[in-house]
Amino acid sequence: MSGGYFDRNIYAFGAIANSIERDIARALQPKPEKEYMDYWVIYEKDSFGSFHNYGREYMTFSNYEDAESFLLIDKTIIKAGQKYADQRFFDDGIIFQSTKQSMSDVPDEEQIPVLYSIHHCYYDRYPDDADVLELSDETINAMKEAYRQIRIAEIYATRVDWMMSGDDSEECFRERIKEDLAEFEKEYESKDWTCIDDE
Repeated sequence: MSGGYFDRNIYAFGAIANSIERDIARALQPKPEKEYMDYWVIYEKDSFGSFHNYGREYMTFSNYEDAESFLLIDKTIIKAGQKYADQRFFDDGIIFQSTKQSMSDVPDEEQIPVLYSIHHCYYDRYPDDADVLELSDETINAMKEAYRQIRIAEIYATRVDWMMSGDDSEECFRERIKEDLAEFEKEYESKDWTCIDDE
């Protein structure tokens, strides 16, 4: 026999510990350089339920003035009236409206004009495919301790399992716990946390 008292539930300890170990290793990997984005876009709201990018494909502008100049090339677009600005159709407060076109999915009696907003996009991010996990040193240290405690619980559960299943005597149970814990602590002290085991 080789245990079975806990109906193989002990394997969950190892799975959790291995998952924590992989996440720590991911967090310790060198990070790729971030991409910095700083640009302006024009959004068009031609239906009440949604808005989309205005212009050819996904047009971006280096500053607000360029975006506004491009938008106002169309002489049927003007600064929005206060009633539309106050309704917060966009997150941005400065919006524009069409003098000729109305939104497509509102009742005829309402006649809400097509609206436009110039939106500033600024953010930094890792490249889309980068497998990056950002954790503080304090969190990583706490996860290392979580890994340690779970592995210790696994050792205790395994030894109790073997004793209660009749594989080990009580004396053997106590001795093997000491041996397993000593071996684990040695392994823990020399552990390379940056190594990712894909298996």
